[in-house]
Amino acid sequence: MPSLRTLSTVAGFAAATAFVSLLMHRSAPASTPLAAKAGACVAAATGSKTEVDAGVRTAAHKGLLYLGTSSQEWTKKHQCFGCHVQAVTLEALSIGKQHQYQVSAQDLGAMVRALKLGVKAGGHATGVAFEGSAWARYDQWVGNNETPELLTYAKELTAIQNQSGAIVDDDRRLPVTGGTLQTTFQAAQTWRQAYARTADDKWLPPLRKAEAFLAAQSASWKKSPESVYLQDLNFALLGLLASGVTRNEASARGLVDQLLSRQHHDGGWGLDKNPQAASVSIGHKAAASGEAASDAFATGQTVYTLKMAGFADDHPAVARGISYLVSRQDQSGAWRTYRSGQGGAEKAETMWAVLGLVTVDVASLAITGVVDGQHVEPLMRLSASAADNQGGGIQQLELLVDDVSVATSCGSKLAHSLDTRKLTTGKHVIDLVAVTGKGHKSRRRFEVYAGDVFLTELGAHFDEASRATLISLRNIAPPSEEGGRVELEVFSTQEGGEAKPKDKVYSAQQVGTSGGLSLTWNGTGSDGKSYPPGRYLARLTYRDKSGKVRQTDSTQFFHDSEAAQRAKYAEVQGQISLRSGINSANTKIELVDESGNVVQTTRTTEQGNYRFKSVDKGSYRVRVKKDGFADQEAAIQAAPAAAPATASMTL
Repeated sequence: MPSLRTLSTVAGFAAATAFVSLLMHRSAPASTPLAAKAGACVAAATGSKTEVDAGVRTAAHKGLLYLGTSSQEWTKKHQCFGCHVQAVTLEALSIGKQHQYQVSAQDLGAMVRALKLGVKAGGHATGVAFEGSAWARYDQWVGNNETPELLTYAKELTAIQNQSGAIVDDDRRLPVTGGTLQTTFQAAQTWRQAYARTADDKWLPPLRKAEAFLAAQSASWKKSPESVYLQDLNFALLGLLASGVTRNEASARGLVDQLLSRQHHDGGWGLDKNPQAASVSIGHKAAASGEAASDAFATGQTVYTLKMAGFADDHPAVARGISYLVSRQDQSGAWRTYRSGQGGAEKAETMWAVLGLVTVDVASLAITGVVDGQHVEPLMRLSASAADNQGGGIQQLELLVDDVSVATSCGSKLAHSLDTRKLTTGKHVIDLVAVTGKGHKSRRRFEVYAGDVFLTELGAHFDEASRATLISLRNIAPPSEEGGRVELEVFSTQEGGEAKPKDKVYSAQQVGTSGGLSLTWNGTGSDGKSYPPGRYLARLTYRDKSGKVRQTDSTQFFHDSEAAQRAKYAEVQGQISLRSGINSANTKIELVDESGNVVQTTRTTEQGNYRFKSVDKGSYRVRVKKDGFADQEAAIQAAPAAAPATASMTL
């Protein structure tokens, strides 16, 4: 099968993507037994070599080198942090490192030092948002050696978030700094990683508020979406994705459709839009007369957005956008297709072009039969394929559910019927992993739900400004479940041991609107009585439109300041990883007291981190339970007014 990257013309590139799409939907051979591991697949990789033009990754690497050099020159000349220059460069370098490009430690170190200069020029809020989002990508994909920087900006962004959920920019200079939608997206990206790294649910309420703002903005565009600035569409979608929205949810679908409809006949997108031009659908051979010119700034940004939304490299829109970017790069490694009166615009254009290209890993993976965020069906027929982007072919494809291998196949194709009837109710993680002939790995991850799971990402945090506890969650009920409601009950709890409900002090309910939800308790009971600071339990119930209880979940919280909580109670934290080096996401963690009672239960974040808050002083065991792996335990001593007790384990 010819690679997508063997064709240099736009028309040829589109033909290749159609060819790949056709092959993906044919019946693939049955999966080989699980014993067919990488070593047994070496011969298959040799036999399935694909003639690959490495032009995409070559162009991306060339762009990374340009960014590293030019951004260091900018810093040396101006001796300050310049928002987009170093922040977006650090983000591109971080993604490049994750996708196995050659990223020099010198280039990374230079951008880290530049960001540590702090926000001294331009708008402060805008600068803080750029800082936070850059540290988020660095922390996610390079390492946790700079986590304090991430958390510093996450905290500051929380402080400046307004009541609508927005981070109002104070330095809008198009096209380089894109306004409030960009800064709100960047804040959401910051909080998402702060939560993934710390497992502290205090970062969830600002995420829900940001999601509400972005969803409201996208809903307001429905009457005339064609008039919306392209960057606003991209930033709204990126912010929703960072908030936990999947591209098939209502708040994101219209944004995706608009982005796809605006692609030009040459495969690119344009920042400038001629209001007289008609929308051009994907696959049209020619644009309407008057169509605005494509540019690498808009194209790189939109390709990046679509990839973050889960579109594969071989999706026609993505493939044509990548082809446009590769064909427009100049000899220096930069792109100069968009003219702006703002200084440094060519660097910003190159940054977005590179961000679009570095999403292409050593192998491109595609899979049908599963959609991120979906509720599983009893039997899911999955068909997967991979294309090597370096030469050498695909040695093996492997499918894993919750880190347990369920199917492997030698070569570049895998078909498997996934029986989900034995999955426990709750969230599950599906991974598709490709091993190239050179031994490199690429991975695609999907989060799916089994059983009646509608309320997710439940968290509670005391807001000191309003002196109220914010209880936040996401409602992922499918359209067929519309018309339900969410009920909140607040209980006092017994002192010591497990936070069992004692007396119900408050109740409320609201329509179960899909997406982010927030409920508030100000300490006043349903009887009008004021209740003292302390530990409480929030119970959330989802009832369908017939009134039937479909799900109940609960979370313990401390109704007072974080300082008061830490003075009275302890915290326990840690990270769970696999021997392969992968973080173990969605893994069940139990906190067990000396009598063998489970006093708290939680699950790890996407980066394998967990946290227990409001823990009584004493000796405990942290127990890790994961199907397919032996249980593990670690003893800890928990004490208030001290650093969190830490227990990290490898499965």
